[in-house]
Amino acid sequence: MKKLKYIPLLLFLLIFLPLVYNKVFHTSYQDLSPKNQELLRDYDYFYKKNPHLWEGYALHDKTILLVDENAFGPLYILNPKGDFKSPWVREIFLPKTFQSKVFRLALSHPKRIQYIIGNFNSKDKTYQLLGQDNLFYVKTHKDSLAPRYKSSRFIPFLAHEAFHYYVQKDWKDETFRGLSYSWKELQLLDKEYQILDKIKEEVDKEATDKIILKTLLKDYLAVMEERNKKTDPEKLQAELIEETIEGTAQYVGIKAAKATGYDLGVLYFDNTKDVRFSDILPALEEGKIDQSLLGSHIVYASGALLCFALDQMEIPHWQQTLMEKNKTKSYTLYDLVKDQVQ
Repeated sequence: MKKLKYIPLLLFLLIFLPLVYNKVFHTSYQDLSPKNQELLRDYDYFYKKNPHLWEGYALHDKTILLVDENAFGPLYILNPKGDFKSPWVREIFLPKTFQSKVFRLALSHPKRIQYIIGNFNSKDKTYQLLGQDNLFYVKTHKDSLAPRYKSSRFIPFLAHEAFHYYVQKDWKDETFRGLSYSWKELQLLDKEYQILDKIKEEVDKEATDKIILKTLLKDYLAVMEERNKKTDPEKLQAELIEETIEGTAQYVGIKAAKATGYDLGVLYFDNTKDVRFSDILPALEEGKIDQSLLGSHIVYASGALLCFALDQMEIPHWQQTLMEKNKTKSYTLYDLVKDQVQ
Protein backbone atom coordinates (compact mmCIF):
# COMPACT_ATOMS: atom_id res chain seq x y z
CA MET A 1 0.00 0.00 0.00
CA LYS A 2 2.91 2.35 0.76
CA LYS A 3 4.26 1.81 -2.76
CA LEU A 4 0.86 2.38 -4.36
CA LYS A 5 0.71 5.92 -3.06
CA TYR A 6 3.64 6.82 -5.32
CA ILE A 7 1.82 5.75 -8.50
CA PRO A 8 -0.09 9.07 -8.92
CA LEU A 9 3.19 10.94 -8.49
CA LEU A 10 4.90 8.73 -11.06
CA LEU A 11 2.07 9.21 -13.54
CA PHE A 12 2.19 12.95 -12.97
CA LEU A 13 5.92 13.05 -13.68
CA LEU A 14 5.56 10.88 -16.80
CA ILE A 15 3.05 13.38 -18.19
CA PHE A 16 4.41 16.65 -16.80
CA LEU A 17 8.14 16.27 -17.53
CA PRO A 18 7.67 15.66 -21.29
CA LEU A 19 5.34 18.67 -21.39
CA VAL A 20 8.03 20.88 -19.83
CA TYR A 21 10.74 19.43 -22.07
CA ASN A 22 8.64 20.03 -25.17
CA LYS A 23 7.99 23.65 -24.19
CA VAL A 24 11.53 24.57 -23.17
CA PHE A 25 14.12 22.53 -25.08
CA HIS A 26 15.06 22.40 -28.78
CA THR A 27 12.39 24.88 -29.79
CA SER A 28 14.29 26.37 -32.72
CA TYR A 29 14.81 24.97 -36.21
CA GLN A 30 18.56 25.14 -35.66
CA ASP A 31 18.20 22.84 -32.61
CA LEU A 32 16.57 20.04 -34.57
CA SER A 33 18.39 17.05 -36.01
CA PRO A 34 19.81 17.46 -39.55
CA LYS A 35 17.26 14.87 -40.76
CA ASN A 36 14.29 16.79 -39.36
CA GLN A 37 15.65 20.11 -40.63
CA GLU A 38 15.84 18.68 -44.15
CA LEU A 39 12.35 17.16 -43.94
CA LEU A 40 10.84 20.46 -42.81
CA ARG A 41 12.85 22.35 -45.43
CA ASP A 42 11.57 20.00 -48.16
CA TYR A 43 7.99 20.46 -46.98
CA ASP A 44 8.28 24.24 -46.82
CA TYR A 45 9.67 24.32 -50.37
CA PHE A 46 6.71 22.23 -51.53
CA TYR A 47 4.32 24.43 -49.52
CA LYS A 48 5.62 27.62 -51.16
CA LYS A 49 5.51 26.11 -54.65
CA ASN A 50 1.93 24.88 -54.07
CA PRO A 51 1.95 22.83 -57.31
CA HIS A 52 -1.30 21.77 -58.99
CA LEU A 53 -1.30 18.01 -58.50
CA TRP A 54 -4.88 16.99 -59.26
CA GLU A 55 -8.21 18.68 -59.82
CA GLY A 56 -9.77 19.43 -56.41
CA TYR A 57 -6.84 17.96 -54.46
CA ALA A 58 -5.16 20.73 -52.44
CA LEU A 59 -2.49 19.00 -50.36
CA HIS A 60 -1.13 22.46 -49.57
CA ASP A 61 -4.23 23.10 -47.40
CA LYS A 62 -4.09 19.88 -45.36
CA THR A 63 -2.81 19.57 -41.81
CA ILE A 64 -0.03 16.98 -41.85
CA LEU A 65 1.46 14.99 -38.99
CA LEU A 66 5.11 14.13 -39.51
CA VAL A 67 5.87 11.06 -37.35
CA ASP A 68 9.38 9.76 -36.70
CA GLU A 69 9.89 6.00 -37.11
CA ASN A 70 11.47 5.96 -33.64
CA ALA A 71 8.62 5.49 -31.14
CA PHE A 72 10.18 8.17 -28.93
CA GLY A 73 11.04 10.48 -31.80
CA PRO A 74 9.33 13.83 -32.47
CA LEU A 75 5.87 14.25 -33.94
CA TYR A 76 5.46 17.51 -35.87
CA ILE A 77 2.14 19.10 -36.75
CA LEU A 78 2.40 21.04 -40.02
CA ASN A 79 0.02 23.90 -40.76
CA PRO A 80 -2.74 23.37 -38.18
CA LYS A 81 -6.00 25.22 -38.77
CA GLY A 82 -7.36 28.11 -36.73
CA ASP A 83 -5.91 29.63 -33.57
CA PHE A 84 -3.86 26.62 -32.57
CA LYS A 85 -2.94 26.75 -28.88
CA SER A 86 -2.49 23.84 -26.52
CA PRO A 87 -0.24 22.93 -23.58
CA TRP A 88 0.61 19.77 -25.50
CA VAL A 89 2.34 21.56 -28.36
CA ARG A 90 5.20 23.95 -28.91
CA GLU A 91 5.62 26.04 -32.03
CA ILE A 92 9.05 25.64 -33.58
CA PHE A 93 10.86 28.88 -34.41
CA LEU A 94 11.61 28.66 -38.12
CA PRO A 95 13.85 30.72 -40.41
CA LYS A 96 12.22 33.86 -41.81
CA THR A 97 12.23 32.34 -45.28
CA PHE A 98 9.73 29.67 -44.19
CA GLN A 99 6.04 30.13 -44.98
CA SER A 100 4.72 26.95 -43.36
CA LYS A 101 4.13 26.63 -39.62
CA VAL A 102 5.44 23.75 -37.51
CA PHE A 103 4.43 22.59 -34.03
CA ARG A 104 5.81 19.69 -31.99
CA LEU A 105 3.62 17.38 -29.92
CA ALA A 106 4.76 16.37 -26.42
CA LEU A 107 5.85 12.75 -26.03
CA SER A 108 3.30 12.15 -23.28
CA HIS A 109 0.22 13.03 -25.34
CA PRO A 110 -2.06 9.94 -25.14
CA LYS A 111 -2.98 10.01 -28.86
CA ARG A 112 0.61 9.64 -30.01
CA ILE A 113 0.26 5.88 -29.92
CA GLN A 114 -2.23 5.75 -32.80
CA TYR A 115 0.19 7.60 -35.06
CA ILE A 116 3.36 5.67 -34.21
CA ILE A 117 1.82 2.24 -34.93
CA GLY A 118 1.03 2.64 -38.65
CA ASN A 119 2.93 4.24 -41.53
CA PHE A 120 0.12 6.48 -42.81
CA ASN A 121 -3.67 6.88 -42.69
CA SER A 122 -5.95 4.03 -43.55
CA LYS A 123 -8.69 5.04 -46.00
CA ASP A 124 -11.55 3.89 -43.80
CA LYS A 125 -10.73 6.01 -40.74
CA THR A 126 -10.83 9.73 -39.93
CA TYR A 127 -8.15 11.15 -37.65
CA GLN A 128 -8.44 14.09 -35.23
CA LEU A 129 -5.95 15.68 -32.85
CA LEU A 130 -6.25 18.78 -30.63
CA GLY A 131 -9.19 20.19 -32.58
CA GLN A 132 -7.65 19.42 -35.97
CA ASP A 133 -9.93 17.30 -38.15
CA ASN A 134 -9.29 14.96 -41.08
CA LEU A 135 -5.53 14.91 -40.58
CA PHE A 136 -3.07 12.97 -42.66
CA TYR A 137 -0.07 11.44 -40.91
CA VAL A 138 2.99 9.91 -42.47
CA LYS A 139 5.91 8.13 -40.83
CA THR A 140 9.41 9.15 -41.89
CA HIS A 141 12.32 6.73 -42.19
CA LYS A 142 15.75 6.41 -43.79
CA ASP A 143 14.31 6.47 -47.34
CA SER A 144 12.41 9.70 -46.67
CA LEU A 145 15.55 11.55 -47.71
CA ALA A 146 16.63 9.16 -50.46
CA PRO A 147 19.16 10.95 -52.69
CA ARG A 148 17.65 9.79 -55.99
CA TYR A 149 14.99 7.84 -57.84
CA LYS A 150 12.95 6.50 -54.91
CA SER A 151 9.23 7.13 -54.68
CA SER A 152 9.60 6.72 -50.90
CA ARG A 153 11.22 10.18 -50.74
CA PHE A 154 9.17 12.26 -48.30
CA ILE A 155 7.33 14.68 -50.60
CA PRO A 156 6.32 12.25 -53.40
CA PHE A 157 5.45 9.60 -50.81
CA LEU A 158 3.29 12.09 -48.89
CA ALA A 159 1.53 13.27 -52.05
CA HIS A 160 0.93 9.68 -53.22
CA GLU A 161 -0.44 8.28 -49.95
CA ALA A 162 -2.47 11.37 -49.05
CA PHE A 163 -4.06 11.14 -52.50
CA HIS A 164 -5.34 7.66 -51.66
CA TYR A 165 -6.81 9.03 -48.43
CA TYR A 166 -8.36 12.30 -49.58
CA VAL A 167 -9.40 11.49 -53.16
CA GLN A 168 -9.93 7.72 -53.40
CA LYS A 169 -11.87 6.94 -50.22
CA ASP A 170 -14.87 5.61 -52.17
CA TRP A 171 -13.05 3.96 -55.06
CA LYS A 172 -13.38 0.20 -55.30
CA ASP A 173 -10.01 -1.25 -54.32
CA GLU A 174 -8.67 -4.34 -56.04
CA THR A 175 -5.14 -5.59 -56.50
CA PHE A 176 -3.26 -7.77 -58.96
CA ARG A 177 -0.78 -8.75 -56.26
CA GLY A 178 -0.78 -12.48 -55.66
CA LEU A 179 -2.12 -13.17 -59.15
CA SER A 180 -0.17 -14.30 -62.20
CA TYR A 181 -0.62 -14.70 -65.95
CA SER A 182 0.02 -17.64 -68.24
CA TRP A 183 2.85 -17.36 -70.75
CA LYS A 184 0.41 -16.58 -73.59
CA GLU A 185 -1.22 -13.86 -71.48
CA LEU A 186 2.21 -12.41 -70.72
CA GLN A 187 3.06 -12.26 -74.42
CA LEU A 188 -0.08 -10.17 -74.98
CA LEU A 189 0.92 -7.96 -72.05
CA ASP A 190 4.30 -7.52 -73.69
CA LYS A 191 2.55 -6.24 -76.84
CA GLU A 192 0.96 -3.56 -74.66
CA TYR A 193 4.35 -2.77 -73.13
CA GLN A 194 5.87 -2.27 -76.60
CA ILE A 195 3.24 0.41 -77.26
CA LEU A 196 3.70 1.97 -73.81
CA ASP A 197 7.41 2.46 -74.60
CA LYS A 198 6.46 4.45 -77.69
CA ILE A 199 3.87 6.47 -75.74
CA LYS A 200 6.49 7.26 -73.10
CA GLU A 201 8.98 8.40 -75.73
CA GLU A 202 6.40 10.80 -77.17
CA VAL A 203 5.20 12.05 -73.78
CA ASP A 204 8.79 12.71 -72.66
CA LYS A 205 9.57 14.96 -75.63
CA GLU A 206 9.81 18.69 -75.03
CA ALA A 207 7.07 19.19 -77.60
CA THR A 208 4.70 16.24 -77.78
CA ASP A 209 3.02 15.72 -81.15
CA LYS A 210 -0.63 15.17 -80.25
CA ILE A 211 -1.39 13.55 -83.61
CA ILE A 212 1.33 10.94 -83.09
CA LEU A 213 0.32 10.44 -79.47
CA LYS A 214 -3.32 9.95 -80.45
CA THR A 215 -2.29 7.29 -82.98
CA LEU A 216 -0.23 5.52 -80.30
CA LEU A 217 -3.12 5.60 -77.84
CA LYS A 218 -5.34 4.02 -80.51
CA ASP A 219 -2.67 1.33 -80.93
CA TYR A 220 -2.80 0.83 -77.15
CA LEU A 221 -6.61 0.42 -77.33
CA ALA A 222 -6.28 -2.15 -80.11
CA VAL A 223 -3.86 -4.22 -78.03
CA MET A 224 -6.13 -3.89 -75.00
CA GLU A 225 -9.06 -5.15 -77.05
CA GLU A 226 -7.01 -8.23 -77.88
CA ARG A 227 -6.01 -8.66 -74.26
CA ASN A 228 -9.67 -8.44 -73.25
CA LYS A 229 -10.51 -11.35 -75.53
CA LYS A 230 -7.59 -13.59 -74.58
CA THR A 231 -6.85 -12.82 -70.91
CA ASP A 232 -8.56 -14.13 -67.78
CA PRO A 233 -11.18 -11.39 -67.21
CA GLU A 234 -10.97 -11.36 -63.41
CA LYS A 235 -7.19 -11.03 -63.44
CA LEU A 236 -7.26 -8.36 -66.14
CA GLN A 237 -9.88 -6.35 -64.25
CA ALA A 238 -7.79 -6.57 -61.08
CA GLU A 239 -4.75 -5.34 -63.02
CA LEU A 240 -6.66 -2.42 -64.56
CA ILE A 241 -8.24 -1.35 -61.26
CA GLU A 242 -4.89 -1.39 -59.46
CA GLU A 243 -3.28 0.39 -62.41
CA THR A 244 -5.88 3.14 -62.01
CA ILE A 245 -5.70 3.47 -58.23
CA GLU A 246 -1.92 3.26 -57.91
CA GLY A 247 -1.12 4.87 -61.26
CA THR A 248 -3.05 8.05 -60.50
CA ALA A 249 -1.42 8.27 -57.06
CA GLN A 250 2.00 7.69 -58.62
CA TYR A 251 1.28 10.41 -61.19
CA VAL A 252 0.50 12.81 -58.33
CA GLY A 253 3.68 11.76 -56.50
CA ILE A 254 5.81 12.31 -59.61
CA LYS A 255 4.34 15.79 -60.10
CA ALA A 256 5.07 16.64 -56.45
CA ALA A 257 8.64 15.36 -56.84
CA LYS A 258 9.25 17.43 -59.96
CA ALA A 259 7.87 20.53 -58.26
CA THR A 260 10.47 20.18 -55.52
CA GLY A 261 13.41 19.35 -57.80
CA TYR A 262 13.58 15.64 -56.94
CA ASP A 263 14.29 13.26 -59.83
CA LEU A 264 11.37 10.85 -60.06
CA GLY A 265 9.60 9.68 -63.19
CA VAL A 266 7.66 6.87 -64.81
CA LEU A 267 9.19 3.40 -64.35
CA TYR A 268 11.98 4.51 -62.03
CA PHE A 269 13.63 1.89 -59.84
CA ASP A 270 15.76 2.49 -56.75
CA ASN A 271 19.03 2.23 -58.68
CA THR A 272 18.11 3.22 -62.24
CA LYS A 273 15.72 5.24 -64.35
CA ASP A 274 16.59 3.59 -67.67
CA VAL A 275 14.23 0.60 -67.58
CA ARG A 276 11.75 0.22 -70.45
CA PHE A 277 8.38 -1.52 -70.32
CA SER A 278 9.60 -3.86 -73.03
CA ASP A 279 12.41 -5.00 -70.70
CA ILE A 280 9.93 -6.66 -68.34
CA LEU A 281 9.03 -9.84 -70.26
CA PRO A 282 12.66 -10.73 -71.16
CA ALA A 283 13.62 -10.23 -67.49
CA LEU A 284 10.75 -12.52 -66.45
CA GLU A 285 11.81 -15.11 -69.02
CA GLU A 286 15.40 -15.04 -67.75
CA GLY A 287 14.27 -15.39 -64.14
CA LYS A 288 15.75 -12.04 -63.10
CA ILE A 289 12.38 -10.92 -61.73
CA ASP A 290 9.05 -12.62 -60.98
CA GLN A 291 5.47 -11.65 -61.70
CA SER A 292 5.02 -10.03 -58.28
CA LEU A 293 6.73 -6.99 -59.82
CA LEU A 294 3.72 -6.42 -62.07
CA GLY A 295 1.43 -5.57 -59.17
CA SER A 296 4.01 -3.98 -56.90
CA HIS A 297 5.62 -1.64 -59.43
CA ILE A 298 4.73 -1.89 -63.12
CA VAL A 299 1.02 -1.02 -62.84
CA TYR A 300 2.07 2.12 -60.92
CA ALA A 301 4.22 3.14 -63.87
CA SER A 302 1.78 2.22 -66.67
CA GLY A 303 -1.05 4.06 -64.90
CA ALA A 304 1.06 7.15 -64.31
CA LEU A 305 2.13 7.14 -67.97
CA LEU A 306 -1.49 7.05 -69.14
CA CYS A 307 -2.21 10.04 -66.87
CA PHE A 308 0.63 12.05 -68.40
CA ALA A 309 -0.56 11.05 -71.89
CA LEU A 310 -4.06 12.33 -71.07
CA ASP A 311 -2.47 15.59 -69.94
CA GLN A 312 -0.55 15.92 -73.19
CA MET A 313 -3.72 15.19 -75.18
CA GLU A 314 -5.40 18.01 -73.22
CA ILE A 315 -8.46 15.90 -72.50
CA PRO A 316 -10.77 18.33 -70.67
CA HIS A 317 -11.49 17.53 -67.00
CA TRP A 318 -10.33 13.94 -67.32
CA GLN A 319 -9.43 13.85 -63.64
CA GLN A 320 -12.89 14.99 -62.61
CA THR A 321 -14.43 12.40 -64.93
CA LEU A 322 -12.38 9.65 -63.33
CA MET A 323 -13.46 10.74 -59.83
CA GLU A 324 -17.14 11.04 -60.71
CA LYS A 325 -17.30 7.69 -62.48
CA ASN A 326 -15.56 5.87 -59.61
CA LYS A 327 -18.24 6.97 -57.16
CA THR A 328 -20.66 4.39 -58.55
CA LYS A 329 -18.50 1.70 -60.20
CA SER A 330 -14.95 0.77 -61.11
CA TYR A 331 -13.93 3.03 -63.96
CA THR A 332 -10.35 2.52 -65.07
CA LEU A 333 -7.81 4.59 -66.97
CA TYR A 334 -8.28 2.15 -69.83
CA ASP A 335 -12.02 2.94 -69.80
CA LEU A 336 -11.22 6.64 -69.82
CA VAL A 337 -8.81 6.41 -72.75
CA LYS A 338 -11.33 4.29 -74.65
CA ASP A 339 -14.09 6.88 -74.04
CA GLN A 340 -12.00 9.98 -74.70
CA VAL A 341 -9.61 9.07 -77.53
CA GLN A 342 -11.63 8.80 -80.73
